Amino acid sequence: MPTQLSLADLDVVHPLAERYARRLCRTLGRPSHEREDMEQDMLLDLLARLPGFDPARGTLAAFATVCFQHRASRLATRLRREKRERHEASLDDAVPGQEEELTLADIIPESEGYSAWCGQQTDAVAALERRLDLDRAGAVLDQRDHSICAALTQCTPHELGQQGPLPRSVLYRRIREMRLRLLAGGIAAAA
Repeated sequence: MPTQLSLADLDVVHPLAERYARRLCRTLGRPSHEREDMEQDMLLDLLARLPGFDPARGTLAAFATVCFQHRASRLATRLRREKRERHEASLDDAVPGQEEELTLADIIPESEGYSAWCGQQTDAVAALERRLDLDRAGAVLDQRDHSICAALTQCTPHELGQQGPLPRSVLYRRIREMRLRLLAGGIAAAA
């Protein structure tokens, strides 16, 4: 069971990944500049699954083909779902339910910009309050806790305790202390 690819192996699997990425871009109508990202995603998935490759059961090309087919299917599902969730609209689209003919460009103030057109919140007061809350939170927390907060944006406390430099018990104690300091500083829990 190989855990890495040689240059000869890469010569075999790279054209396969390129072909599946090109096909996926064409099928989904994605721009050609996304092909390389899809190709890299497929190769990364293959590397993650490489320990499961058994040369006695088949060739590396066959194994890579199956991996690429499965990854392409998962990528297609994800990209289609993301496209459905986006509310793509033109600024020239008519607004339904209006007696007079209004377009989105007519009802969205220019001051709110592109984010309002995409459906994001554009409340300037709420944005200011968030920024003030973040400043207050940064002042309440110790400098040594900033790295923990940054790491917790990428993983759960349990995962950080397993991989991080701190023992889990110390990590959970520090998180509890941070929560208490934030609460004392006037910042309530979000949920």
